[in-house]
Amino acid sequence: TDDSRDFRGQRVLGPPLDVTKKVGDEQVSWDVSALYEVNDQLNLFARIAQGYRGPSIQGRIATSNVVTTADSETVMSYEVGLKSRLWDGRARLNATAYIYEVSDPQFTAIGGEGNFNQLINADKGEGYGIEIDGDVYLGAGFSVLGGFAWNHTEIKDSDLLVAFCGAACTVTDPIVNVGTTRRANIDGNPFPQAPEYTANITLNYEHSLANGSELFASTDWVMQKNFNLFLYESVEFMQDTAFEGGVRAGWRDTSRGLEAAVYVRNVTDEANVIGAIDFNNLTAFVNEPRTYGVQLTKRF
Repeated sequence: TDDSRDFRGQRVLGPPLDVTKKVGDEQVSWDVSALYEVNDQLNLFARIAQGYRGPSIQGRIATSNVVTTADSETVMSYEVGLKSRLWDGRARLNATAYIYEVSDPQFTAIGGEGNFNQLINADKGEGYGIEIDGDVYLGAGFSVLGGFAWNHTEIKDSDLLVAFCGAACTVTDPIVNVGTTRRANIDGNPFPQAPEYTANITLNYEHSLANGSELFASTDWVMQKNFNLFLYESVEFMQDTAFEGGVRAGWRDTSRGLEAAVYVRNVTDEANVIGAIDFNNLTAFVNEPRTYGVQLTKRF
């Protein structure tokens, strides 16, 4: 892959600014995989791969005079797993274990002492975990599918320092004095917005009618646990458990492309924190509240 990026930005409101940046790189990506068929119901697989993300430019100049860049990152990953069909094809179960290491991972340092958005590179990043998913037909029109994942991520750079909350928050990372400023050492922290645990489950029901159309209903739920909003760790911005569910039911005729349904999203009206502002207060922003409605669809 040969990457080349050019940026030019002009600011006409406030102090004038005209800035240009150019970054580029080229690297080779590859992968090798193997599949072993144990029997008609079970396959085993393994994969080794090296991937690449080109250099990046952060062109946010409305509140800063500096255009930051990040060097290319490369990732080496290994995974093994299985794919299976059970109960005469009525069920499916897949499982994967993986580990990867990222060299020069790109991160975005958001906020801190001001309304900034800056690109940085860490020395290394590491991740490993497991993923399990499957589905089963229960009979009488009912089926269920779901998944679970455990994902450990870690920043590895003993010298990487970032600004932390401009408003008062309880930082749990080591604090380092750099001249007249204070910075958080984020070595060992998880990747931001990378939940340690995730899970999902969906229950479906379908009932065929005499004219070829059908009634249907489904409910789906997702959960994530233990995730950090920023690069630095603090009591206020480390999130515990968040979940959300939905329900949808209706009628459809696939031969005529017709569907009518009612739905509810965020059934329990959860207020899950999905991000925050840390440079002048401790404001969190949350997911959409409970919503409901009617959908009428015609497919051509």
